[in-house]
Amino acid sequence: MGLRHTADLDLARAAAEHLTNVPGLNFAVEDQAHDRYDATLRLHTNEGVHEFALKIKRGLTTQVLGAVLLQIKNLPLKGMVVTDYMNPQMAERFRERDIPFIDAAGNAYINAHPLFIYITGRKLAAQATTRRLPTRAFQPTGLKLVFAFLCHPELVNAPYREIAQAAQVALGTVGWVITDLKNMGHPIEMGKRGRRLANKEKLLARWVEAYPEQLRPKLIIGRYQAPEHDWWQRAPLHTLNAYWGGEVAAAKLTQYLKPEFVTIYTTKAPEQLLLQNKLRKTPDGDVEILKAFWGDEQKWPEGDIAPPLVVYADLLATADPRNIETARMIYERELTRLIRED
Repeated sequence: MGLRHTADLDLARAAAEHLTNVPGLNFAVEDQAHDRYDATLRLHTNEGVHEFALKIKRGLTTQVLGAVLLQIKNLPLKGMVVTDYMNPQMAERFRERDIPFIDAAGNAYINAHPLFIYITGRKLAAQATTRRLPTRAFQPTGLKLVFAFLCHPELVNAPYREIAQAAQVALGTVGWVITDLKNMGHPIEMGKRGRRLANKEKLLARWVEAYPEQLRPKLIIGRYQAPEHDWWQRAPLHTLNAYWGGEVAAAKLTQYLKPEFVTIYTTKAPEQLLLQNKLRKTPDGDVEILKAFWGDEQKWPEGDIAPPLVVYADLLATADPRNIETARMIYERELTRLIRED
């Protein structure tokens, strides 16, 4: 499919151009029709050629870092992140994980023996830091609808009123979200057979990146503290119209993770939840309560666990290596069936 925007390819070339300051180093950026990456970068040195699969992400933030790192790890070629600006703290996190990156300011990390480059601290001109607004499909209301499509791809063929009800969005939202998704190649027309949701793996990846920045902050009710760290082990939620998300849900699904932070989604005001579990509101508490945004059709069969796609996104948003590894397990066990192409 190639890059969605010529501007992204221009960003990759502008970032790579800084590498020509290294003696004997030349580059070639090529657009690629691949679902998992946006372009390739070939670095030509006196010792040989190094090839990288590029993921281009403007405005890289901590919230999307986990999703980007997991995508890079799953690429068929050695991955590299291209962004407009990489601050020194973020650059160090990439170096610690040995993830190559380049940015438009000239910062870079590449460790491909015998080639080694690590440059940080260069500033980007203010006029060059403008972030592209997400399409409406990846803004808060659109994300609810995309989530419903990912959980139930057959819904893309339903009447608009039924789609709106399932996703819990206004009827007028459905038309413009479907139009946006069509422009990105997701719902495809199949004549008398109606529409089919295509390229689901890429759509899921985009949803996971957008969710922590666009929708999740609007769902937060508050932060709380429990009297005991392991209180969640004795606290059933199914009678409280609430669901475990994040690390606790992951621990229950995989038996792999030891939760340090508790995430709860609720469909009702949390007073009973707070009272029953003696949760005290505090800005730095290790319990976070959010509004559940999904409809009954997207509920997970396990009565007190949020849908696996939400749990997966929660884990990646932390950018914690252990959470990322657990997210990978949930992806393989629970999410691959969602993106299986018909």
